[in-house]
Amino acid sequence: MDLSGYTLPQLFQLQKDTEREIASRKVTDKQNLLVELQNLATARGFSLNEVLGLESGKKLGGKKAASAGKAQFRNPADANQTWSGRGRKPQWALDWINAGKAIDDLRI
Repeated sequence: MDLSGYTLPQLFQLQKDTEREIASRKVTDKQNLLVELQNLATARGFSLNEVLGLESGKKLGGKKAASAGKAQFRNPADANQTWSGRGRKPQWALDWINAGKAIDDLRI
């Protein structure tokens, strides 16, 4: 495309028109892709939400369960030390396991 015959204001207008068309096509292409993906999932016996891991009201990157920070394990030697069962095990839990005892024995 030869743009040398365009004036600067015409080029700026062309740029605006091009950006508007790109934005419009992105929306349209995204909608078309969503329809295609839904059809493909349905053809395979799934809903698109199931394929994306959104079934049963779950959301990607959603909030953690309310019990996420709730203590589930307690140190028998010090009742003030608890652990939710998430993240790195505290040393007292590791010592308990290394002594050959079951972690479930610490469950509250």
